[in-house]
Amino acid sequence: MEPKPAIKLTVIARIVAAIAGVGVGLVAFYLAFVGEYAHLFRETVMREAPWVLYLLPALILLLINYLRITFFLGTEGTGIPQTIAALEMEKESDRKKMLSLRILFGKLLLTTLGLFSGASMGREGPTVHAGACLMYFTRKIIVFPAHFVQRGLILAGGAAGIAAAFNAPVAGIVFAIEEIGRSFDKRNLGVIIVVVLVASVVCIATFGNYWFYGKVETSLDEWSVWVFIPVIAVLMGGFGGLFSLFIVRVYPIISTLMKKRPILIPLGIGLLIGGLGWLSNGHTLGTGFIQAQNMLVDGEQMEWYYPFLRVAATGLTLLSGIPGGLFDPTLSAGACFGQWFTHIIHQFEWAAGVDPQLVMMIAMACFFAGVVQSPVTAVVIMVEMTDSVHATLPMMAGAIIAYAISRRVCTCSIYVALAGSYFNDKRGDVPCEEA
Repeated sequence: MEPKPAIKLTVIARIVAAIAGVGVGLVAFYLAFVGEYAHLFRETVMREAPWVLYLLPALILLLINYLRITFFLGTEGTGIPQTIAALEMEKESDRKKMLSLRILFGKLLLTTLGLFSGASMGREGPTVHAGACLMYFTRKIIVFPAHFVQRGLILAGGAAGIAAAFNAPVAGIVFAIEEIGRSFDKRNLGVIIVVVLVASVVCIATFGNYWFYGKVETSLDEWSVWVFIPVIAVLMGGFGGLFSLFIVRVYPIISTLMKKRPILIPLGIGLLIGGLGWLSNGHTLGTGFIQAQNMLVDGEQMEWYYPFLRVAATGLTLLSGIPGGLFDPTLSAGACFGQWFTHIIHQFEWAAGVDPQLVMMIAMACFFAGVVQSPVTAVVIMVEMTDSVHATLPMMAGAIIAYAISRRVCTCSIYVALAGSYFNDKRGDVPCEEA
């Protein structure tokens, strides 16, 4: 008996995938729109009744937790672990629980509430999850080859989510291969590129051809910056690894407590997030994008304690289980760490000319690589968000060192480790390479 011929990706299938890419772009636009209005809302409330802002996280986290448990199980967290888990699942029935239209709707609804709550969260995780849901749904419209259904569609949706969220198409593709898929399959590359490009075009059409933070002019004229890169990388990689290790170890405990105390735990976490917002005069509320942009582009100086409070607020937000991403808050904390290092570096007369923006970008890439353990993505996304190609080499050198240090502290990527919670003993676990 002759084997059945392999199904090829038809023109119609590519068109369907491209249309789904439009949907991913619209999701990114919607979440960006909500994020902007959430920021304006917080500014207004801060002027009129700031105490309301500090109570909102507790009240909205309580509502989100109720809606999640009652109607939208599977929408918790960044959404990237669910996407990774879906790639490893053998049964379609299991995969559908991670990537259904119900999950898509719930993710958008709960993320909207989360952005208005003031929790320290980004938009990229929910956009990745929503993108994977949209792309996976297309298998019901037209027949795709088996390898596309199992991996290609999900990877394309995840890549498009990152690309559209930050107007960073190359970073989206790199992150899909480096972190979400953790392997390269040339057969899937074509559909990934098509969907990423379409989603990115949608965002350019709605926002214009912009750089996420703004154009940053960095200078590599001073050789002395290279002396400090290993120091920055080691410290940022170690701290990022400790943060990831803490989340990986504590998340299962909090998740169990959340089921037993569905009111008390989210209420307590929300009050802590609000308290950190009060201590920081509101700076740790929200995504952290505005703070990072003000530091990197406008040179605004933040208080020395801002990155610690931002990291603490981000950790609490992750532990609460509400939908939200890691990228924005992590980069925001990294920018302020960069200001720290700049002050230290400029104490040396022979290094007084080092560009502060370059130091901030190095610190941002290093801290991101330490937390997420995706060094190539860290560098590519920073370059695409700032149009600062000259900073590529020092950022890459630092990110690789930071990644190596982080892997010694936390031997498994935070996303892959959290993805393991979606597997039971019979189905095994998501593989995680040892350092």
